[in-house]
Amino acid sequence: MFNKPMQQATGVAPGQVATLRIAPEQFTLVGLKLELNGTTFNKGHIDRVRIKVGPRVIWDVTGDQLNKINNYKNAADNAKFLYIDFTERTQAIFPVKEIGGLDLMSLVPIGEVFVEISINAAAVAPAINAIGYYEQSQRNPIVMKLVSFNFTQSASGRFTLPLNMRGALIKRIWLFYNGTNYTPTANGNVERAEVKKNGITMFDQQCMSARFDQQHHKKVPQANTFCIDFVVDDNHDAYVTTVRNVGTSQMYDSFEFNVWLKDAAGATVVAVAEVLDTPTNL
Repeated sequence: MFNKPMQQATGVAPGQVATLRIAPEQFTLVGLKLELNGTTFNKGHIDRVRIKVGPRVIWDVTGDQLNKINNYKNAADNAKFLYIDFTERTQAIFPVKEIGGLDLMSLVPIGEVFVEISINAAAVAPAINAIGYYEQSQRNPIVMKLVSFNFTQSASGRFTLPLNMRGALIKRIWLFYNGTNYTPTANGNVERAEVKKNGITMFDQQCMSARFDQQHHKKVPQANTFCIDFVVDDNHDAYVTTVRNVGTSQMYDSFEFNVWLKDAAGATVVAVAEVLDTPTNL
């Protein structure tokens, strides 16, 4: 892996959306580090990060969500840097760990890659230096995506999330919620999650149980977050497929994503699907 400075982002100002163009090259972009400078500017001043391939949005997360995702994966945590990672950093098998990187020339028929960084109005004289991390071209059309789905509920109990993966490979489902946070001895507001594929249960855990497994595998559970992690043990074969062959055609698998909410008051859950997918699918 090698690194080099990227083009200067445009529109870097308080309350604005800065845009970073990723020039097409014969390389695969596996990571992007944003160095945040200025009078008052750190990653807490980044409201949202969106990544586009041409007109297609492949990442859409808040700055807080992205920071929690990075910290869950036990990545470096520094207020002056925000890292965008397209790889599975702790996967031991190369080049499997880098599936999901953006093969820039393979993406050219769809469009160039742009990163949009929404800067909070509280920032003062912000500046962004971007550094790209690259590998040789993989000629791989699959990219890593972070796709958001919103869900609002006004009561406690069991509810089904409106998620449709449409053939993508699922790595993780992130559930960012408000209300009661977990403690070492109690579940949070999302106290249980269950996933069924074609009627067969493939994940069913209470918050405390899931967090134990995650810590056992050196992940770091985050506040007000429930992670359904299919690759918690870094096994690349554990990605969940969502389409199957039926005769000479393909059929989407049937899924149920069920959550149990503890709080009786209104709750908002933002589900972010971390998937491997073609740029134009989800």
